[in-house]
Amino acid sequence: MELIQDPRCYTDVCIDGQWFHYDHCGTSAYMLKGGVSAGIELEKVPATENELIALLSN
Repeated sequence: MELIQDPRCYTDVCIDGQWFHYDHCGTSAYMLKGGVSAGIELEKVPATENELIALLSN
């Protein structure tokens, strides 16, 4: 699925039981776990949900 290129949009995905939050049009994401969340810097801006999952899985 293509990600809408609008900074007001976001996607939450579950990978191996861990939820991640990504705000569209950026290169950062974080793990949703309550309290202080672990930040992740993506290599590039993902265009699709599958690309986002691949970048988060690395």
